[in-house]
Amino acid sequence: MCGWISIVGRHGQSVPQDGLRRAMSALLHRGPDDAGEFFAGAVALGFRRLSIIDLGAGGHQPMTSLDGDLTLVFNGEIYNYRELRVELSAAGHRFQSRSDTEVLLTAYRHWGRECVQRLNGMFAFVIHDRRDGRLFGARDRLGEKPLYLWQDADWIVLASEPAAIAATGLYAMQPDWPRAANALLWNLMDDDAGTCLAGIRQLPAGHTLSLHAHSGLQERRYWSLPEAPEGPDPGTDAAWVEQLAALVSDAVRLRLRSDVPVGFTLSGGIDSSLLICEAAQQGAGGCKLLAFSYQDSHYDERVPIADTVARSNATLHTLHGDRLDVAALLPRVVAANGEPVHSLAAVANYALFGLAREHGVKVLLGGQAADEIFAGYRNFQADYWHTLIDDRQWSAWLADVRASAGVHGHTVARTLLSTAYRSLRIGLSGSALYRRLRSQRARWSANTGHAMFSHEFMQQAAAPVLAAHEQRLDPAQRRAAAIWPLPMYLRIEDRVSMAHSVEARLPFTDYRLVEHALRMPHRLRFAKGVNKVALRQVAARRVPPSVSARAQKYGFPVGHSSATATGLQALCRQLASTRAFRERGIYDPEAVGRLLAGPAGADDADSLFTLVQTELWLSGLENSRGTTAR
Repeated sequence: MCGWISIVGRHGQSVPQDGLRRAMSALLHRGPDDAGEFFAGAVALGFRRLSIIDLGAGGHQPMTSLDGDLTLVFNGEIYNYRELRVELSAAGHRFQSRSDTEVLLTAYRHWGRECVQRLNGMFAFVIHDRRDGRLFGARDRLGEKPLYLWQDADWIVLASEPAAIAATGLYAMQPDWPRAANALLWNLMDDDAGTCLAGIRQLPAGHTLSLHAHSGLQERRYWSLPEAPEGPDPGTDAAWVEQLAALVSDAVRLRLRSDVPVGFTLSGGIDSSLLICEAAQQGAGGCKLLAFSYQDSHYDERVPIADTVARSNATLHTLHGDRLDVAALLPRVVAANGEPVHSLAAVANYALFGLAREHGVKVLLGGQAADEIFAGYRNFQADYWHTLIDDRQWSAWLADVRASAGVHGHTVARTLLSTAYRSLRIGLSGSALYRRLRSQRARWSANTGHAMFSHEFMQQAAAPVLAAHEQRLDPAQRRAAAIWPLPMYLRIEDRVSMAHSVEARLPFTDYRLVEHALRMPHRLRFAKGVNKVALRQVAARRVPPSVSARAQKYGFPVGHSSATATGLQALCRQLASTRAFRERGIYDPEAVGRLLAGPAGADDADSLFTLVQTELWLSGLENSRGTTAR
């Protein structure tokens, strides 16, 4: 919901109105329904609205309190706004609208900076408090909604997207080359507060900010992922699962609150299937359920999807992979993100949100974050086994390996050997020599996989090497949720959805659910070759057996076809013919020549995708500032 910009003059100077309005124009896709601006001396706020709750003037922003002391711009949704409104009304506050925006503004007045502890939602906001001339802001616990920052000696700018910061005319976009190298070689992006744009960073998830023109910017963490519980389990497995079921149900209930149509993204997996079936069980507000699915011929999920549609009585709209024109869509995806993306899956996701918008849907619920918090990724099994070995639970490890081998059709001996070898490598990882050799091997692996880049460019990347303690299950899950890959997925989800003026809602990011999931015993996360153990037990009550019993995980698969590679190759040839490409200095001309010389095959799709998106991104930065970089 929406996009905003805040500009602060550090020396008390007034903010140029034309710069603010250019920034608002750059955010039009995030909020085509309404706009507003606010000027107070050295502070200016600009806003673009995507109307979701209280569609009339009651939700207009910037929103100013009746006494004129507080002015708010806010991107996101406060899902528990109705409950907070009841509580605040009982405390004597009166409301003029039905919007969650007014509830947020009143919550700040009542609880001050601690209001963030009461919010269940996705949000990035700033409030201008005229009483002390400060801005107070916050970003939601997991970082679903973006808040970017840039500052120099004269100005501080906060915004929903870097493009809005550049549009002010105060900042010229430049790549941060080492971070760009990490992103393009390792898919390592959004793993900290930095970005691939020099000088622009993010307010970290779960943080507040306080900003005054003279004293500068202070940031404070207000929430962290829970640490693993110590001691005995606080309850039986059945109790854990029952509480999880209740939390999933309530997370869906809150995220169905909307004054516009709500739809669902749907794959053949348990995450999205559980959400739509749970919504159907709740009645979905009396509305007909709409499901939007991407289906690729390389990964046949038609049966579980059809079964889920029948169970939920939803209407299905399908985007077929063989009709996905990647070469035509990729420039739009790169422009929407403003930074590199991880894979062709971002293109399919972009197209899926476009399909929803074509059918009049402005809100889509999806299953993002379930893999990180419920241990859905395959590598979590190895992390679980390492935890058992590290804790010297030999019999439990052996039993689990045997069970896993039976589920996946592997030999016990080979599985035991590979697990023992991994634990040995982890044990050696503390030595400086091993870490240096590991880093060199990882760098060589990246070089061979991205040979189209120059050696000098690749040398700027820092190969990721994990410490031994990070490869236990609990730290591995916390890393996946707080560092990588979830923050990257959340950034891309926000950008590709908002590019179509569609709001993505993610029930599995409900902080109550996250805290519960990461405190569950290991055996309820990954055990005996089965992932998401507790979530599967919850899902079994709602979804068809063809979904809940599946051991295979596809994620968001996009098949690599010769047609996709051919389209990307044609686009790459156009880009490579420019003077800017030839003078860029980050490509290996001979390797690029070989990639473009002959017919492109499916195996070339990844390399072509990386090369094309790199040049599209850098060209976009150059166009945004009107000069030639590097």
